[in-house]
Order: sequence, then structure tokens, then C-alpha cells
Amino acid sequence: MRKIIISLIFLFSIYAFSTVLSPFGILGNPALLKEDGTFLLKISPVVDIQFGQNILTIENLNALLNEEEIVISPETMQHAIQNGISFGIPINIAAYAHLNLFGLRLIPYATIDGALNLKLPKTFSQILFGNEPTIEANLEDTVENFMKSNLRFSAGGNIFLGDFFVNGSVFIPLAYTYSDNTYAHAQYTSSASPAYANLNVDMRLSLLSGIDLQNLGDKLQNPEDLIDEVQKLIENDAGINIGFGYGNDRFGFAIKDITIKPAKAMYGTELLVNAYAWYEAEATDITYDATYTVSEPMFFKLLEAIEVSDSPKITVYFKNNGFLMWGISGMYALDGDWAAKVYAGLNLGILQAYYAFGAFPIYYTHTIGLGFNLGLLNGDLQLTSTVNSLNPLGSTTPGFGISLRVAGGL
Repeated sequence: MRKIIISLIFLFSIYAFSTVLSPFGILGNPALLKEDGTFLLKISPVVDIQFGQNILTIENLNALLNEEEIVISPETMQHAIQNGISFGIPINIAAYAHLNLFGLRLIPYATIDGALNLKLPKTFSQILFGNEPTIEANLEDTVENFMKSNLRFSAGGNIFLGDFFVNGSVFIPLAYTYSDNTYAHAQYTSSASPAYANLNVDMRLSLLSGIDLQNLGDKLQNPEDLIDEVQKLIENDAGINIGFGYGNDRFGFAIKDITIKPAKAMYGTELLVNAYAWYEAEATDITYDATYTVSEPMFFKLLEAIEVSDSPKITVYFKNNGFLMWGISGMYALDGDWAAKVYAGLNLGILQAYYAFGAFPIYYTHTIGLGFNLGLLNGDLQLTSTVNSLNPLGSTTPGFGISLRVAGGL
């Protein structure tokens, strides 16, 4: 039995170190931070990044890496055909401290978090992957707000009294999509006689920010100037969020990101894309033409600031951290975003091994990992495979994810 357990730990350790629920991830509930074993003070950085897509399968990626012919089957591209080509990138980079004063817990934090979701018109996937012939076709689709971004910087704290907590934070929008100016349109027409095909593409992307995005690279090379700019924004233009909740070692819920003061976004950038392709054939005469233009990013400052609010989120978890540990958690935002996760594994005290399955709007996740808790030091590292079907093998469209947390203290 001992050899079996050691072998199992070794197999899991090939992939990752991890606890199951990330404290500031998409499903994050601050009550989960009480599980880090803090006696007095603990400090921890967190990195959590994922990427999902529904266009390239494992076989396609292997062929691309080996410079082989890429074969795309309509049967494996049904999600892209029915919903459009999609990409999703949730990001969370954070640091928090946990001060435990005889049951009164103070947890200040700073984080950069949000997600970038891109959805192209179905016209592209219908042409590329569809079963139906594209002769005598008239395909057209428009996606309003085809790219959604809500990347922000926030700083605040949680105050726990027993199992109940309240949260307050200030936030600055870093890259928010402005839905009124963000769209993608594609139209395709074709005929067999006379033989011709036309494709028109028109895209417009606008991003709002509390920070002047022009020359951002130069600002990153001078972090002191950037920090001064952020401090001035916090004093004048930052938004204010509040939240509250409850959590123990089995059950918890939270309502967070309730905006009581919107942030102000004074700066923006815009990008325009136009493309046109034309093909005509008569007898042996073939004529074709293709042009496209991509504008330089246009940076501007608004005459009047636009107010940016967060969407309130509801999170719930159930869990059991016995020898056979298991749990379920979920998040729903009032803007329609959602996520869910279930997990099961072994808890060996200082080591925890588990498998977790997650469901998100455009992909599923499969995660394997190990977590460790040595008292003065604990940590977790998740490695995740994102796919567009329940089965992580075969003809799926894979992505990846990584989550790392290390905490040290008493």
C-alpha cells in the first residue's frame, strides 16, 4: 500500500503542485484563504492564466509543428461552425497578506485580473469548415462587441470576523472594451454561373483605460513614473467596489464586485480592419484580387470621462478536505459570465493530489496537480488542459492554463 501511495504521488508530481481552488481565480471566494494555515502572518503571490480556443485540434497542431499538411474535418469543427471562432484568456496576477489576530482576520491584496474573449462572425467558420458547398451561397454575420475585455487593477482588503467577511476595494480599468464601437462584420457571396466569389470583412475595436496607453512600453521601463500615475488615478478616478460573504471548511458563498462608485476612463485606443477578396472565372480566364488595410492604433483622450462599473458576481462552494477530498464551486456574474468546477483527490496531510474538471463559456478544463503545506511554507501549482469538448483526447481544440501560488509565514 505504501508503494502504491508513493507511486501515485510521483505520477501526480510529474504534472504539477496544486491546491484545488485558487483564492483569487475566476471562482475565487476570499473565505478560502482561511485554509492556508495562517497562525499570525502570511504573504503570498498568485499567478493564474488560461487560454482556450475552438479552431485548431491536437492533430492540426502536430501537423503545424511538423510542417505537414493540415487537414480540417467539418465534424470536429461543429462548435466553430455553429458559434463562430472563439478565443478566451482569463488572467489573474495577485499578491495578498493574511494577518490573523485571534479570530479577526485582515487580508489586504492587490491584483491585476480580468479576461479577454474574442468571437469572430460565423461567416469565417462556415466558409472554412462547413459541410455545405460555398457555391451559390450568401453568408453574412455581424458580432457586436466581438471582443470583450475587462482587465483591471484593484487593491483592497477583506475583514473577517469568524466566518463572515466584508470586502472593500478600489479599481482602475486597464483595458475595457467599449461595446458601442466594437464590432466585426463579414459577408460572403458566390455563384456558379457566372463563377465568382466575394468576401468583405469590416472590424472595429475600441478599448478604454484609466491609463494613457500610448508609449506604454516606455512607461513600463520606468516603473516609478507608472506607480506615481496609478497613485494619482486611485486618488481621483478609481472606482470603489464592495462585497460580503460567509465561508467555513465545508461551505461558503460571496457576493463581490458591487460597484458603489464607477471608475473613470479618460483614455482610449482604436483599431480598424478592412479586407476585400474577389474571384471570377469564365472559361480559361481567371481574375482575382485581394486587398486589406489595418490602421495604426489610434490613441486619444476623451473630452468627457466614461464611467466603468464592474459586474457583480455570486460565488458558492461546497468541499470536504478529508482523506478523500472533493468539492464543487461556481461563479455567476450579472453580465452573463459564468464558470463551474468540480474536483476529487487524496489529502495526505502535507500533500494533496487531485483532478479537477471545469466548465467555462467557450471551453472545458482538465487539471491535475499536487499541493503542499509545510506550515511555514505552502504552495500550489496547477497545469490545465483546455478543450472544447468533454473528452480531452482525440479531435478536440486544446489550450492550456497554469496557476501558481506560494505562501510563506507563521
